[in-house]
Amino acid sequence: MKKTPAIKGLVSVIVPTYNRAHLIVSTLDSVFQQTYRPIEVIIADDGSCDGTADVVQNWAEEKRAIDTSFSIRYLRQDNAGPSAARNLGLRECSGEFIQFLDADDIIHQNKVAMQVSVIRQKNVDFCVCNYQPFTDTLSTLGPVVDFQSRSHSIGDFPAQYPMDTPAPLYRRELILTNGPWDSCLQAGEDFEYNFRMVARGAKGIWLKEVLLYVRKHDGTERIQATPLATRYQSMYIGLAKMEMEAIERGICSRKLLNSLGMRAYQYYRHTKAEGSHREASIFLRYTRSRLFWTTKAAFLAKRVMPTPLAKVCVILKRILRGKKR
Repeated sequence: MKKTPAIKGLVSVIVPTYNRAHLIVSTLDSVFQQTYRPIEVIIADDGSCDGTADVVQNWAEEKRAIDTSFSIRYLRQDNAGPSAARNLGLRECSGEFIQFLDADDIIHQNKVAMQVSVIRQKNVDFCVCNYQPFTDTLSTLGPVVDFQSRSHSIGDFPAQYPMDTPAPLYRRELILTNGPWDSCLQAGEDFEYNFRMVARGAKGIWLKEVLLYVRKHDGTERIQATPLATRYQSMYIGLAKMEMEAIERGICSRKLLNSLGMRAYQYYRHTKAEGSHREASIFLRYTRSRLFWTTKAAFLAKRVMPTPLAKVCVILKRILRGKKR
């Protein structure tokens, strides 16, 4: 990031994009409609080949004439992944606050204003909101993803993961302390980035309000440019980096290892469903050496028992945990 002082009050919205020309206008419109000002938008194009540059330029020319407290810059790099694109935006931004926003998502018109206000009032480093998924339009909203009700403890963080890439608004000082996104990771990079931040002592607050709408893709839109094997490798490296960060910070508890194991188990199920049995076995080995026996029993119950009985086992597990405390 720039070493020059931030512009007080300015919010920098960093939008990494790759071949989202057909969706990015809706995303940019949601930023322009924010009740908060001043805002700068930085488009970090990760080597798009679908006319994104022309779409953004046409949109920007129209908006510049309407609102001088809203600025937009278009930056481009060779294809290197979303983390590298976010880092490109970070190097060029000037805001006191930072918002990462994927090029196919939409934010509520009060998101920035509400989160800036909360960060200032509560004197915290970041603020997280809830979100709802959607497919084509906001008339097809799915159930609320409630980050506020999840555990915010560092010990539960990998399994619970109480945020999504565009859900937080960050103070600039926090981003400077946290360092850049790991551009070697092609999947799960947000887990590692935000875990690193919390492990280093960042303080946040969680809102109950839904201020973010995350687009879920079907069919060909879900096909990733990165090979599956590369994505799975990144997910494993992300787990290892989180564990190493925890060891370095002196917070690598048994509870945290169990949480990492639970996240690895989710990756195991994903890779197995994709037919990548070699990668699945690697995640399973990582899982087995880190889970509590009660967690292993709960996972086994879900696999072999009828659903009602499995739920009973989960309840018993929680009761046993409570007695230990």
